[in-house]
Amino acid sequence: MKNISTIFLLTIIAAIFTSCKSDQALIEQSAMGYLTAMGNYRISEAKPFATEETIENTLKTIEQYIMPNLDSTVIKENTPAIIKIDNITKTGDTTAEVSYVKYTPKQKQEGKLDMVKRKGEWKVQVRIQIPESLKIEQSIDVKAVEDKYKGKLKVSDSNEVPTVIDNQNRNINTEK
Repeated sequence: MKNISTIFLLTIIAAIFTSCKSDQALIEQSAMGYLTAMGNYRISEAKPFATEETIENTLKTIEQYIMPNLDSTVIKENTPAIIKIDNITKTGDTTAEVSYVKYTPKQKQEGKLDMVKRKGEWKVQVRIQIPESLKIEQSIDVKAVEDKYKGKLKVSDSNEVPTVIDNQNRNINTEK
């Protein structure tokens, strides 16, 4: 009876280690596919390794707006890219972080990649964060605008764009 319990326990432990190892391998495979494609400017090849949000918000934008305007010399100088994964850390049951190094003929770049498990598959999750210095102010400080243009605003219909009058009584159009 003791032997059966020991064998059963060892089987469970082996199954746990096997599942962890296979997750590690799946994470690495997905990360390598994504990083190799992106590092070599083959954006469409990265899509199978990315979440739907990453495809919609990042990869399609890169394909539509960045790639058509990218100088082909830049691509030639920075390819081939070789990726080396340094570390994979599972941060939860369905999340992981991959540390990697990308080597190109011009540079060495270190980075981290977020991974999520969706429908049993590990996918890259890219979240673009806009630095505070680049964020556009959504609201206007009305008091500051009034103080700045005090005595220079021509009162108009509320549906019109206000006209600013400079010190020499010239109109300055405020429309962009």
